[in-house]
Amino acid sequence: MRKILLLLLIVCSSVAAIDAQQLSDSATISLLTCEPAEAIYARFWHSAIRVCDPQNNIDNAYNYGIFDFSSPCFVPKFLKGDTDYILAAYSTEAFLESYMDRKSTVYQQVLNLSNEEKQMLYDALEKNSLPENRTYRYNFVYDNCATRAYYIIKKILDKQGYTMEIDYWLRPKTYRGVFEEFLGRDNWQRFCIDVVIGSNADKRIGVENLIAFPRYTMEFVEATTLRNDSVTKKFVERRGVLCQYPLQKPSEHSFFRPTIVCSLLMVIVVLVSFWGWKRGRYFAWLDFVLFLICGLMGLVVFYLMFFSTHPLVDANYNLLWLNPLMVLFAFLLLNKKWRGWLSYFAILNAFATIAAIIILLTRIQIMHASFLSLMAMMLVRSLMFFQQNFRRKT
Repeated sequence: MRKILLLLLIVCSSVAAIDAQQLSDSATISLLTCEPAEAIYARFWHSAIRVCDPQNNIDNAYNYGIFDFSSPCFVPKFLKGDTDYILAAYSTEAFLESYMDRKSTVYQQVLNLSNEEKQMLYDALEKNSLPENRTYRYNFVYDNCATRAYYIIKKILDKQGYTMEIDYWLRPKTYRGVFEEFLGRDNWQRFCIDVVIGSNADKRIGVENLIAFPRYTMEFVEATTLRNDSVTKKFVERRGVLCQYPLQKPSEHSFFRPTIVCSLLMVIVVLVSFWGWKRGRYFAWLDFVLFLICGLMGLVVFYLMFFSTHPLVDANYNLLWLNPLMVLFAFLLLNKKWRGWLSYFAILNAFATIAAIIILLTRIQIMHASFLSLMAMMLVRSLMFFQQNFRRKT
């Protein structure tokens, strides 16, 4: 179904590009901003541009956010940062129907542009939607639906000699803080994001960085004044709501949220470890499961740090306690003859985990609160493994 929809949008985009024409004086161009849905890729809102000219029977949405999730190797390409998105031009009615289906509010800001500026922007959008131009390499925080929409408009205004003055009071922000605004604090979406992004996400950012987030793009456009040698005007002529639903906020009231689940898991593992220590028993199955899971998470972190082109995923101190070598460790510990030698790895892993705890507590890198429980659990198991297996070298 997704492929059929994508094909229809591409065809519509091509037809729209072929049928480009002169806009009438009654034409309007608007920035559309859509509230989020439940899926993680839809939590950060969405931007598009609307061109409406009833006199010429034109009412199209220009959407830079089209991708085919079912395309071959989509997930590996996305992880590596090699995902291509396209600009599709199709009817505003179809655009709105997709957001009404998922119950997302769509805001409209009619831009205060002259007829000449509207025509220039319309021509640029039509050119961009041509088959040879519509594909671009997506980047979550540098090149996405919001930045594409904003900067194609800004390029036209720059040609007209305008200065864009944004009167917006901005509190100090970081990318991680912005992610929290959209994802919430204690849910599994936020947990996964905090696993894969590193310390660079905790650096302060400015207005130019926030353009990548459609809600901020909408607010900046609303607060912008355009000035040139002869004209001073507000960027937004009028605003409205095309469809309205309650804002879908991420749930943080589930019993199965990360802080509760990870804390309970830590308590269970510590109690089992203490019981085993008192009775001189070693639970290989427990270490196998725990170290394998953390090692697999570490493989993802390692791959993103060293092979992905995504921003914000390098300099990730989670690699200290999510060591990918724990995958190998997990399988080798099943053979008793290896456990004595593996005890050296276990004690090194314990020291690395202590370093990660210090980094968490000193906020050198902001980490999810639930990570502390997981680190404490892995520290206990690493020390327990060392204590019970150190003298078994062959």
